[in-house]
Amino acid sequence: MAEQTQQTCPYCGASLPAEASFCPRCARSVNQRQKVSPPSIRWRKALRRAFPALLLILILGAAGTGWYLSTLPQVYDDGGTGEVTYTDEDGTYQLLLGWLDTPYNPAPTITQVAERDVEYTFPVCLFIHHQDTGVNAGEIFLRKVASVTAEFDTPDDPSAYITYDPPAYSDYAPDAALTSFTHFLGQENSARGTWTITMENGDVILLHQTLNVELIETVDIYPEDVPMDTMEDLQALVDSIGNRVGDNDVVNIHLPAVTYEGTLSITQRPVNLCGNTEGEGRTVFTGTVQVNPEGVNWITYLYDLDFAGSGDGVALTAASRTWAIGCNFTGWRTAFLCHGTGPSHGIAYTSCRFEGNQVAVHYNTNQVTFFNGVSPDNTFLRNGTAILIEGEPTEDTLDLSGCRFEGNGTDIDNRSGQPLDISQAVFQ
Repeated sequence: MAEQTQQTCPYCGASLPAEASFCPRCARSVNQRQKVSPPSIRWRKALRRAFPALLLILILGAAGTGWYLSTLPQVYDDGGTGEVTYTDEDGTYQLLLGWLDTPYNPAPTITQVAERDVEYTFPVCLFIHHQDTGVNAGEIFLRKVASVTAEFDTPDDPSAYITYDPPAYSDYAPDAALTSFTHFLGQENSARGTWTITMENGDVILLHQTLNVELIETVDIYPEDVPMDTMEDLQALVDSIGNRVGDNDVVNIHLPAVTYEGTLSITQRPVNLCGNTEGEGRTVFTGTVQVNPEGVNWITYLYDLDFAGSGDGVALTAASRTWAIGCNFTGWRTAFLCHGTGPSHGIAYTSCRFEGNQVAVHYNTNQVTFFNGVSPDNTFLRNGTAILIEGEPTEDTLDLSGCRFEGNGTDIDNRSGQPLDISQAVFQ
């Protein structure tokens, strides 16, 4: 067994017990103390010297990151306003979805009234202007565009469709960069549409528009419901419509096979006149029908009526939107006259027959307007002048597809220089 070495106090030489930490004689500590050196301050000096360089590196790194992010494609969302301001190296542009006659006012929400289960179409226009001047920039801007799409979300009532046509340029709205014709079925409904404009540089512009469809009622009035055998009866009925139905209701008056003498005035609100088509008899007017409802922008429809004149007078005079369908006009000084001012006037005629009139259709307004630019499938026989157009021309084109002109003194007297499409008309 190894002999243990006896410890002694290094100060007084006294013997120390094993594991002693102090001397029992002199009471001094016998533990060995190690010298501790103070920390070096050289690294702190080096850090202070390097700090400006490190700060510069951080600044340059942040700037580089910001520049890199700025070069990535950006998304510009209108946030539901229907309008976006977009800036590139060529300038700043205003892009918006709006109506044909309000190119500087976005229309983020559109409410359309509709008859139940009736199909409707209306245009939505994309306008692009220089932000500072308001000058049309559509053609310039579209050169930078890779694609444009328009799509509605699923409508609240999926059984009733709400759809966009693909956006494209249209003569209907020549100041719009692109136009999409929107189609919907008459049901209480709502859907949100999105136009996605993808730029050549990868940027994406999103324009939103919500379409709300509100139903209106259709009221049909028949001869067995109220008296309408004389012009006095009919005028009294037309004048009382406002008290009988709602403000937005569509009113169809189904007329008997009688001949009305005298003047009928439709001035309070639109009503549709439906001539008799049952049996051999038809509804005949020998006097003037005046259409000029105040303060409305609706269309008055005239279906299957005969206007029989005696060589003088005006058969149908319209100072607001009027559409004759399947009507016959014979023996008038002027058969169908469009007159008046403002955006709510305009006429259309489809499948009508004009025969033996001095002037069949006369546009006589401060500005020629067509709420429907197509008046197809009409027949003009032996009139002095089939169509006379006066007033300021517009960029709209009057399309006379399927119309037949025969034996007229003058087929078309286009004094205003109005654009016409007669490529599908027949002249004999």
